[in-house]
Amino acid sequence: MNTRTVSLYVVSLGAVGGYLLWQGHERRRMVQDLRGADRQAVYESTITGFKKLCVDRGGEAFEKYCDAQRDFLELFPECDTGCARLLAKAEQLPTR
Repeated sequence: MNTRTVSLYVVSLGAVGGYLLWQGHERRRMVQDLRGADRQAVYESTITGFKKLCVDRGGEAFEKYCDAQRDFLELFPECDTGCARLLAKAEQLPTR
């Protein structure tokens, strides 16, 4: 590979990394901008659904959904150590 190709790969990788970092920051800011009662209601609703569909369930039927909900729940300041343990437990469940 020549220097130009390597430079293009590095710049592309940096751009993608920057975009992903920005997206994560925007999602976290959206959660933090919610009023306390609204944020709590969204958190409670999300974690209740997560428990029903994603914890202690085998299979891959809801795998993508559960991954997205896990990522979303991690954005909430209400996600304390108990929440983190629950998310880790659901992540460790074996699939087929």
